Amino acid sequence: MPTSAAPAPSEAAFDDKIAQARRFLRAGNTSAAREISDRMLAERPDHGGALIQRSRLESIDDHYRLAREYALSAFRAGAANKRQCLFLLRRLRTFNLIAEFRHLVEHLPPALATDADIAVLVATLYESINEPQSALEIATRAMPGAPDSAELKAAAGFALLNLGRLDEAETQLRECVALDPGYSSAWWHLSRLRKHDAGNNHVDELRRELSRTNDPRKTAMLAFALHRELDELEDYAAAAKALELACSSMRKTIDYDADENDRLFAALKALPTDAARAGAEPQDAPFTPIFIVGMHRSGTSLLEHFLAGHDAICPGGELYEFTSQLRYAADHHCDAEIDLRIVESSGGFDFAGIGAGYIESVDWRRRNGERFVTDKLPSNFMNLGLILRALPNAKILHMSRDPVETCFSNLREPFADSTCRYSYDQTELARHYRQYFALMRHWRQRFPGRIHEVTYTSLVTDPAAELKRLSGHLGLDFQTSMLDTEATERSVSTASAIQVRQKPVLPLRPKWQPYREFLTPMIWRLSDVGQNH
Repeated sequence: MPTSAAPAPSEAAFDDKIAQARRFLRAGNTSAAREISDRMLAERPDHGGALIQRSRLESIDDHYRLAREYALSAFRAGAANKRQCLFLLRRLRTFNLIAEFRHLVEHLPPALATDADIAVLVATLYESINEPQSALEIATRAMPGAPDSAELKAAAGFALLNLGRLDEAETQLRECVALDPGYSSAWWHLSRLRKHDAGNNHVDELRRELSRTNDPRKTAMLAFALHRELDELEDYAAAAKALELACSSMRKTIDYDADENDRLFAALKALPTDAARAGAEPQDAPFTPIFIVGMHRSGTSLLEHFLAGHDAICPGGELYEFTSQLRYAADHHCDAEIDLRIVESSGGFDFAGIGAGYIESVDWRRRNGERFVTDKLPSNFMNLGLILRALPNAKILHMSRDPVETCFSNLREPFADSTCRYSYDQTELARHYRQYFALMRHWRQRFPGRIHEVTYTSLVTDPAAELKRLSGHLGLDFQTSMLDTEATERSVSTASAIQVRQKPVLPLRPKWQPYREFLTPMIWRLSDVGQNH
């Protein structure tokens, strides 16, 4: 008598196994979690939840390529429920699988497409790829089903801010903090929207919320907002205290090692550059990338906003596509833009493959067939030695600004978790700036004529002259539309989303001057750094 096949395990039984493996992962027992994962995939190799979990497990063991392949397999299998959908969306974004992410979002079933939790996550992920209009649409679609969701209000407010629709952004953010008075990131964005005065500010509300929280990140966000508003009220002593609280609180949440950072810069300077300096045969690419590099808060967003006015230039925003290609080449997930392991592995990289992968991953942004795409991730200055080997035809624009002004602007900005970890301590910030300055000097020596210098002062004081010079460098004719910084249709998903839409002017005195005494540790360490601005 023939034996019948064993019945497939029920979905509930599989969910129990996934939960058991998750508990092992939380306890740090990856070997036990892997055994469960092996059994699940042997039984159901196309189970979305099991594939997602295996992708996470491979990431924990730093098997980047394998983790990426499991994420792609999970995408092909599909998400069976809300929980799987949330995890899969995060996995796809982790590996910068933008086409798959967009496809998943566009084909969500109605119940998931209007779910508040999914909408908040999708909106956040759309913002991370410089798609605020899509972020706004997904948040707005979910609002009727969750009218009291502070998270949805915040997501919509942030998207509107990045679209330049500031009045609407303020409405959404005010509704957010009315629903949840402790929503610290909403307070931060509110502090950026308007010029505050004695009759129009949130100082009392911010101090109230600071007294109610012990969470260091919430404390930091609220204190950054308080600093900004007190600064505008010209209460500089109180503003300095708020900034000190903000930075010290945020530093508690950041894992940063300045010595390790020094070792990374030393390794970058030791990279071979002969191949890049010698150039290579022109790539048969559909567009030419323009990398805008420099320190964060040096004016890179403003420069890209000007360039976006040219009909041959597509503004990409802050892209992590090159880092994604490096991670794949090294089979290693670095937390930031690059790390020591990637540098040490680079001798065996297929740079032509990295360049081709970068071009393919960015090309979807050229909706109008533009000849150039900007990539304005400032910290790509560290990757220039690798960029010019992988993309020998790339244009490099280096944006520079007064060292103290740049560092002070960094100091008073809360960045994303993996970005600018050096910026919450004056000594560490100045130390990083000095490394940046020395590395850019090294790149200029190694790649003569390849790096086009733009200073913040020249761009602000005479933008037409600077943009004409820059257009010539790119082989383009200058277009007067480049000067229209108030064009609201240009989205900007960076810390400068508001400033870049205003007519740029140099202040009568540097922003940092009222804080000279407070900033002594940083200013002293920058005093011998020379740079033309």
